[in-house]
Amino acid sequence: MTRPFLDALLPVIRDAATLIEQIRADGAETRTKADLSPVTEADERAEALIVAALRRIDPETQIVGEEACEAGGKPAVAQRFWLIDPLDGTRSFIDGGADYSVNIGLVENGAPVFGLVMAPRSGTIWAGIVGEGAWRFDGDTQTPIRCRTLPARPVVVTSRSHNDDRTLAYVARIPGADVKPSGSSLKFCMIAQGEADVYPRFGPTSEWDTAAAHAVLIAAGGAMVDADGAPFGYGKADYLNGPFLAWGDPAAYAALPPITE
Repeated sequence: MTRPFLDALLPVIRDAATLIEQIRADGAETRTKADLSPVTEADERAEALIVAALRRIDPETQIVGEEACEAGGKPAVAQRFWLIDPLDGTRSFIDGGADYSVNIGLVENGAPVFGLVMAPRSGTIWAGIVGEGAWRFDGDTQTPIRCRTLPARPVVVTSRSHNDDRTLAYVARIPGADVKPSGSSLKFCMIAQGEADVYPRFGPTSEWDTAAAHAVLIAAGGAMVDADGAPFGYGKADYLNGPFLAWGDPAAYAALPPITE
């Protein structure tokens, strides 16, 4: 049942990205949320656009959006629900960078099954349907994507704005690692299309930050585990994530350091 969502939501995520870029060009006003993270009109209006579309397309399924949760409380976890981050990487957006993305993910029974990620500045979209495949869309061009075999010098993507001592220590344990800081959920997409190999994360994230791109990664042949080495799941208390490790080559996990000592 996820294939129809791809066709239905491609124009929606493009509309959300267009709106975000229009607001950026006009100058977005910034406020600070209770968790001290920034929020703009672009975050709120893009989420409203996506939520309205999902209510038309899939009216029976619960929708969990970042800005609605921050403003009015987090809904109880459902067996099947949408996770939306309308503007992941708000700091980059505010600072004039390009490392921000629009994210729409579907979770069933605790696992991501469908994801759409779009980079508004470039117009690139990544899509994943778990069990069917993953694709990159550049305008009208659709290209299948797949994770690559782990090279001798792995590319490790890390957060551009949330690196910490644990991340740096982990990267130091990977021989020959080529570190590439990046922002938002685009790090997962780099692995999914074979441009990077490993993404360790110890800093705080929420489920809407990861679900869509996690689905793209799995659909492209990658994987992601929590601090216990178990498949990374969704529907946790308060929709908060713990540490995780994402990678592309299925055979690479045994060669990678665990994220817990």
